[in-house]
Amino acid sequence: MKIRGTGSSDPGRRRPSNEDSFLADQKRGLFVVADGMGGHAAGEVASKLAVEIVERNLRQASRAEEDTSALIHRAIKEANQAIVEQTQARPDLQGMGTTLVMALVENATAWIGHVGDSRAYRIRGESIQLLTRDHSWVSEQVQLGHLSAEEADHHPWRHVITRALGSREEVEAEVWAEPLRSGDIILLCSDGLNSMAEEQQILDAVCAARDDLDEACHRLVDLANASGGEDNITVVLLAAGGEGLSPETP
Repeated sequence: MKIRGTGSSDPGRRRPSNEDSFLADQKRGLFVVADGMGGHAAGEVASKLAVEIVERNLRQASRAEEDTSALIHRAIKEANQAIVEQTQARPDLQGMGTTLVMALVENATAWIGHVGDSRAYRIRGESIQLLTRDHSWVSEQVQLGHLSAEEADHHPWRHVITRALGSREEVEAEVWAEPLRSGDIILLCSDGLNSMAEEQQILDAVCAARDDLDEACHRLVDLANASGGEDNITVVLLAAGGEGLSPETP
């Protein structure tokens, strides 16, 4: 299955720098978004390191030795270890970390891996579905029934994440396979997008430029900035199938 992909990143309107990093390698079918934390220099270091380590691991991996899920788990584990080692070696980077969400496309399957609250969505036809589960305090409270989804959206602790690369020696990533249909679009994003825009707005922005992924990325960044741009905004889009193909519907 042919894959098209691209990405865009913007500091937003409130932050002095951009601590997000991304990779959109359509030739290898590898797409990654990382949202760094820990201050101006530290967050940027963490997110770039995570993307670099994941990309290097998957580029050098032998597919004959491990299955895809194991490869992704190992790549994320080694990214976590690299960030932890950096914080131990450099006192000025103490407290740094990063979220990570990625997609590795093989044939008609997108393998999704994630840690933290960066997200993956699937757009199929005229519908959008959230594929990931935020590793955040409010998300856990919603699952326990202590908060409603609406309360979580406005809770003062909504940005408190419970998993991140670099926060501890071991990190548990979630990895699974998503079957793709011709016309499907996978969106990876930092929370600078979804915290500023509703799902319907995101869907409308992508569908308005479905055959021009660069334009769709720009529309998403503009959407988040128009709503306040309170955080760095990073979006990566990958589409299954060639340009002009009509999306399949269930």
